Amino acid sequence: MHSARHRSNFARKNMQKNIAILSDFDVAQRPRPFRMIQMLKNSYHLFVIAKNCSILDGIKTFSYPADKTSKERSQEENDAIYQKCIKKDFIPLIFTKNRLYIKTILRSLPILDLIIVEDITLLPFAVEYKQKNKKTKILIDLREFYPLEYENDKRWLESFGMFFYFICERYLPQVDFAITVGEGIAKKYLETFQLKCEIFYSLPPYFDISPSPIEQKIKIVYHGFLSPDRNSHMLLDIAQELDQRFHIYILGLSNQANFLQSLQQKAPSNVSFLPPVAMQDIIPFTQQFDLGILTLTPNNFNNANAMPNKFFEYIQARLGIITTPLPSLSSFISKYHIGKMSQDFSKESLVHTINTLDTKEIKNFKISAHYASQTLNLLSNQKKILHWVDQLLT
Repeated sequence: MHSARHRSNFARKNMQKNIAILSDFDVAQRPRPFRMIQMLKNSYHLFVIAKNCSILDGIKTFSYPADKTSKERSQEENDAIYQKCIKKDFIPLIFTKNRLYIKTILRSLPILDLIIVEDITLLPFAVEYKQKNKKTKILIDLREFYPLEYENDKRWLESFGMFFYFICERYLPQVDFAITVGEGIAKKYLETFQLKCEIFYSLPPYFDISPSPIEQKIKIVYHGFLSPDRNSHMLLDIAQELDQRFHIYILGLSNQANFLQSLQQKAPSNVSFLPPVAMQDIIPFTQQFDLGILTLTPNNFNNANAMPNKFFEYIQARLGIITTPLPSLSSFISKYHIGKMSQDFSKESLVHTINTLDTKEIKNFKISAHYASQTLNLLSNQKKILHWVDQLLT
């Protein structure tokens, strides 16, 4: 009885606190901000400000317009942005015309106790707000080490790489609390910008489902973004050398012109491309498969330290996991016995890892994923974030 009263007092106290979530993408299309909303919405008075924001049931959402993407901009427009970066004229690239709506929206809200920044490009808006409202706290969610996001692209590194370095150096010292996806990225922020980050894995909601039975044809799934940086072409290379027992299904999107089409044209007969499904449906949809595959290589800092959303979504869908030997994933694989890592990052090693699996082994991986799914879900994250936010606002 006492604990129930304590919980209701906690909720009553916190529902008077105002929190805004800032996102430079539609939150309904991005797992981490969407889940952040789900975790906080029953405990705090929430406002969501996002680019082209979808309407969310029971949440006060505010939308600001999108700017052109690099694909939509002309060569001249892209060159002008590049030149601004080279000249270190970064402020106009932060406070773009479309984002100025954010200032108007923030002014229209009651005084905020906390701003949660889901995209680092919007951190300056939170800092500017905090300078005028001294009691407002800032929490930032760092999904990548942004100054190295596309480090394999020299032109990007000397332009947008410097842009993100500027934002980190100037604005991160104003942050009150930072979370990130894994240990490697946390360590890098500490070393480079003296910012301490708490680890906050990208855990999905819990689904009350069971592992699907394994049929004669073993179904391997990959879902998520497809790009050369993510080694996506390796999925086709692997498929060409797999036993006839296996079939690969790809639910993919690409923000690089014609990349998905080129993969589809080159795909062997044991690869099927499926239309993408809504983010909230991905786990129940992929439950029908047997194995989830990850082909990331440490070809840049962020990939070497990745903790992909899909890794935890595969577990929640009760799939066994086949992955390259990324150190960030190895502790989960060994602790929960949910899959197998290849010996190295080569196509040959992944092919060997898959071809040597038997049905019993795959079934055991799926059962282990079922047990792991009971703890690796949104509920354990919710306890963490509610504790951190309560501490921040006390």
